[in-house]
Amino acid sequence: MADDRSLAAVVPDHLILATAAALAPSLAPLLPDATIVTSLQQLQTELVRHDGFAIRLASVGFAKRIPASLLAACHAGAVNFHAAPPDYPGSAANHLALYEGAALFGVTAHVMVPALDAGPILAFDAFPIPAGIGHRSLDELTWPALLRLVQRLGPCLRGTAPWPPAPALSWRGTARTRASVLALARVTAAMDAEERQRRWRAFHEGPDSILTFEQDDGDVIYKPGGRIRGWVDGIVNDAIHGWAYDPGRGPVILRVEVDGQPLSDLLANSFRGDVAAAGHGDGHCGFSIPLAAFPKDATLIEFLLPSDEWCRLPGGPAMLIPPGA
Repeated sequence: MADDRSLAAVVPDHLILATAAALAPSLAPLLPDATIVTSLQQLQTELVRHDGFAIRLASVGFAKRIPASLLAACHAGAVNFHAAPPDYPGSAANHLALYEGAALFGVTAHVMVPALDAGPILAFDAFPIPAGIGHRSLDELTWPALLRLVQRLGPCLRGTAPWPPAPALSWRGTARTRASVLALARVTAAMDAEERQRRWRAFHEGPDSILTFEQDDGDVIYKPGGRIRGWVDGIVNDAIHGWAYDPGRGPVILRVEVDGQPLSDLLANSFRGDVAAAGHGDGHCGFSIPLAAFPKDATLIEFLLPSDEWCRLPGGPAMLIPPGA
């Protein structure tokens, strides 16, 4: 298997992208010449079909651990795009960063070796973690950063551009096991208030929360309220449009922030026939806000959902002024 030096020395004949089926539509335009595989069986088939070629593998959001035998068949090397900083190898990085109170998060590109998240680091892009967000909201910030890193390193993966200077970074510790993460998501009566709050922030957000509370008759899994669905559609006819629907309650009140500062609250109760046709209630869950309502120098408009920490409505933020304008 190629190391970080041979990535520069070997020009690939063919690029394979291993990813999840749901992520493929977002990634395909960034690596248009790559063959996309979504399972280990498909990867093995492509490697056999291209036997004798200098294959380079890129892995982005691929749920399966790739065996050493398949990595060895990638004679032009294999690169993984890890949706976390080198401080957090393995899974559950979003939870761990929030639990530890990290100020920064980010995305890492590294050479794949048989050991999980242990190969030489090729690139790292960081961003600050906003105060008060939960793990799902942190994921929403991480995915666009990962796409940007894939796009930036695309020419390097294809062998048409040199790799950037490697950052002086190394992995911290070993990847967490599922058992250790579940233990961290458990709140007991003996914990002080600060420790309970750390675990609450790290694990409670969203309907798939794994947070549990110790009780006399056994642990109880935390059950959040109705899941709010919705999306920021973008700017149409000089207004920002979107929708937010809570199947367990009435109309959703959104908090509007401009460049990190609160502007106003907004009731999402306008009729949206397309949303109703998609099965989200009676469709009275839309919103729009004219651009004239924002300060002239506004850049980013956030729509926050009411929860214990006001998480972000997917699809946002809306950008009014392009970067560098």
